[in-house]
Amino acid sequence: MSALQPLLMVLEAAEKARDDAKSELEAGRRAHEAARQQAQSLHDWRKEYQTKWQSQFRQAGGMEIIRCYQDFMQRLGDAVSEQDRRVEQTQVYMERCRELLIERERKVVAVGQLIERRQQEVALSQRRQEQKATDEIAARAGRVNPMGSGSDGNLLAPNSF
Repeated sequence: MSALQPLLMVLEAAEKARDDAKSELEAGRRAHEAARQQAQSLHDWRKEYQTKWQSQFRQAGGMEIIRCYQDFMQRLGDAVSEQDRRVEQTQVYMERCRELLIERERKVVAVGQLIERRQQEVALSQRRQEQKATDEIAARAGRVNPMGSGSDGNLLAPNSF
């Protein structure tokens, strides 16, 4: 098993890297969802605010109030745009995390397959050594009693049929 020890260490490191990538992807998903929900809230709030104030302006509204409303709507629009950019950024980040996770999963599988092949090679080598040892024992046993127990050199006794 000591021949596999370096591969087992590589496998352990690959599994840790994969687990870290899973955690990072999950964090990215949470950040994306939070950003998306925040963006949705801002969109909804802007729509409600516009509806509310447009009805107020129909009833009565001075120029100062309209200017404040327009300034506020501009800042709110900027906030909505910024939040939409954050949603896109978190989406891109999440995709990168997903790609990294796939890459690390593949590495874990590849190292696992390599370990499996090495184990099969070791097992085959052991079987061959055992077979060689068995053949040597059989060859030695044949040299000790090369012709068997028959009197004329035949392995079978003459009346064995």
